[in-house]
Amino acid sequence: KKNMADSWKQTVGALEEGEIFTKDAPGKWAGKEDGHTPVCTKNDDGSYTVVVSHGMTPGDDDKDDHWIEYVYAKDAEGNIVGIQKFVPTDEKPTITFKYEGAGAITPYSYCNLHGMWRGSSV
Repeated sequence: KKNMADSWKQTVGALEEGEIFTKDAPGKWAGKEDGHTPVCTKNDDGSYTVVVSHGMTPGDDDKDDHWIEYVYAKDAEGNIVGIQKFVPTDEKPTITFKYEGAGAITPYSYCNLHGMWRGSSV
């Protein structure tokens, strides 16, 4: 399982080299902020949850698929502290993870059609 997460981390690291969109700077995807910007919340038990309010749409064939492929979060040093890869048939692109460290957590999501989005840190 760890190796899987490592390969996901390499993939999103490469994806981050492209443009990263935000709610305030959605660029060419203006109007798509609400469905793509990840929102991170700190839970009462100290864990964190990242939610992306985006539909998961499996198409008739692969090219029609539209979904959030990766949801992850980074600590203040830029280390990925929670990550999950999704497929179009998954229900909701949401992750919950434990993080014991100090400092802010920043959520990210990657849409197969609309690219990489960064949410506000908590």
